[in-house]
Amino acid sequence: MTSVAFGGGPTLEQRRDFAGLKDGTQVPGYRGYIPQIKYRVGKTYGNDTREINYDFNYKLPLDTTPVQGKKALRNSLPESTGDNKYTRNMVPGYTGYIPRMPYKFGDTYKVDCDYCIDDHLSNVAKYDGKQSDLRRSTRAFPQLQSLNEDPAVKNHLNTYRDTHPDRPLMMEDHRAPTEPPIPGYRGFIPRINTTEMGLGCRYNQTTKQGLESFWNETNFHAANRSAPVTINRHPSTIGPPKPTTTANFGRRLYLNDGMIPKYTGYVPQRRFNFGHTYGDTTRSLEVCAHPQPTFGEHIKTKPREPVISSIC
Repeated sequence: MTSVAFGGGPTLEQRRDFAGLKDGTQVPGYRGYIPQIKYRVGKTYGNDTREINYDFNYKLPLDTTPVQGKKALRNSLPESTGDNKYTRNMVPGYTGYIPRMPYKFGDTYKVDCDYCIDDHLSNVAKYDGKQSDLRRSTRAFPQLQSLNEDPAVKNHLNTYRDTHPDRPLMMEDHRAPTEPPIPGYRGFIPRINTTEMGLGCRYNQTTKQGLESFWNETNFHAANRSAPVTINRHPSTIGPPKPTTTANFGRRLYLNDGMIPKYTGYVPQRRFNFGHTYGDTTRSLEVCAHPQPTFGEHIKTKPREPVISSIC
């Protein structure tokens, strides 16, 4: 018997003889599956495993004949070569993926592995057979020829155009911005995920409502941006009054009513006011309280402070 320090060690039978284990007893420390072991209390590990072995006889090799409604193996499971993953003797404790293994219960690890590997090999062979049948079927049919040069196709399209003047050809048709896409389209559709338009409707109606709402909002904002805004400037104190000018300005950001609570944008001088609500504070600020269309116009109309110069 070679010592463990030199790469050897006692065999399993020698360890059993040295420990004095009885027939059918598992070596203490065995981490494989033993049926009903977790429900055994009050005895040693050796006595429990010995009794379970005589009650269930789970250490017998796998029988490939149908027993109690179980099917026999349809394939010859491969032997381990060092390169193949699924073999006949799977080691208990293997944590890799085994097909259909999460849905197997009640048998030992080896039995479940054998059945799962057998099903996997059968499914692979079935899939390969279907692929081969499909290739043979496609090769049996003649190759399709292009019809773009066939005059019959052009005559048919001309006839369709003459008999259906209100329906343009597909090559001349341009999809409308509000036309819903076909079911199964995975692209972005505005206004259907965060509104009530995406609830209780079919995909066609949901996308149609979302596109129409987005189209109407786009046209509304475009009309507001293109509409001219008339600004009546105050007459200057020096010289003739300035004529009325027309310019395209956006809406006023800081309103007289104050800003909405939880507004996270910048409000001038807001950090220096305390003791009031957010609405009262913003209404009292100069940037919101002025009556001019923009804050820039308000600054222009303010009287300038005199500049005091000192001579050193």
